[in-house]
Amino acid sequence: MNDNLISGVLRSKGFGSNVQSVAENENAHVLRIQSPTGEGYMTLYMVMRGVYVMFDEFHLESCESEFKNMENVFCIDHCRQGRIEHENLLGNKFYMESGDLKLGRRINHSGRIHMPNGYYYGMTIGFEIGEADKSIKNEFPGIDIDIKSIVDKFSSGGKAIVSEKNNFAAEEYFIRRDSLLKNDEYIERILDEMYNVPKEIRMELFKVKIMELLLRLKMLDKTLYKDERLYIPASQAEKIKEVHKLIIDSPDKNYTVEALSQMFNIPESTLRKNFREIYGSPIYKYIKKIKINKAAELIKNDSDLKISDVAERVGYDNPSKFAAAFKDVMGITPLEYKQKKK
Repeated sequence: MNDNLISGVLRSKGFGSNVQSVAENENAHVLRIQSPTGEGYMTLYMVMRGVYVMFDEFHLESCESEFKNMENVFCIDHCRQGRIEHENLLGNKFYMESGDLKLGRRINHSGRIHMPNGYYYGMTIGFEIGEADKSIKNEFPGIDIDIKSIVDKFSSGGKAIVSEKNNFAAEEYFIRRDSLLKNDEYIERILDEMYNVPKEIRMELFKVKIMELLLRLKMLDKTLYKDERLYIPASQAEKIKEVHKLIIDSPDKNYTVEALSQMFNIPESTLRKNFREIYGSPIYKYIKKIKINKAAELIKNDSDLKISDVAERVGYDNPSKFAAAFKDVMGITPLEYKQKKK
């Protein structure tokens, strides 16, 4: 990678013992992170000195990251697909889903990474405060952008807001996709375009799109957005994950919310709310999807299995209800799926 573009992101402390460099050219650095649950790739582009774009594509459930951010970094995080878990200063969890945006200093982030659905695809635009300002002024001398003022606007100058009473601890600004679309569709368009930049003009367009985004953030009226994060105490989040594991491990069983509530000592309303927040789906809909995906796997791997046997193995004693559920999830009937996979 061009020595003149290497920032403290790579110079400081490295990315950790479970991260390996797998490819590199003048502007990009591809890193792989591994864990017992899978692997992920991070592709880092040094757009200007002090300004980088990193695309994350993870196919894993969890991992430990040893990477420590610099104290002078400001990050804009965007979730494209999947879900990712974050933890606040009080140890409580919150979740980003497709289209969500997060802006802040990341000073107090833990190294634990969890993807509830086993995958995540997103982007981080990072700025080294001070160094980035010099590059922007050099590249775009006629545009008035001050990174420090944007940092102060969206992360309280890097200081955390902590309230035990309200179960709240934040050093970052969080915008749900629905709120973003309602108030500023332009920001989402800029971000979407950054995922589809032609290779031949990638670095030039990254610069332009980042400047567009900064100008938009400079103008953005924070009063239009509410911080709609649902913080989940770590103990409750762990219980929900145990519920999830039970569902995954026993697709032949039919659990009701009432039964799960009693088994894990969680109020039904809390179970429903927190499960949806962590996994992005109502619990009954999620259970149905797990069962049907398992059924599809059985049909694919054993062509001799009768459809009625498959239905029984995923907890359906009524073949017509199974067929209806299968079509609802897969778009075709079990028999059509079986014939298609022959």
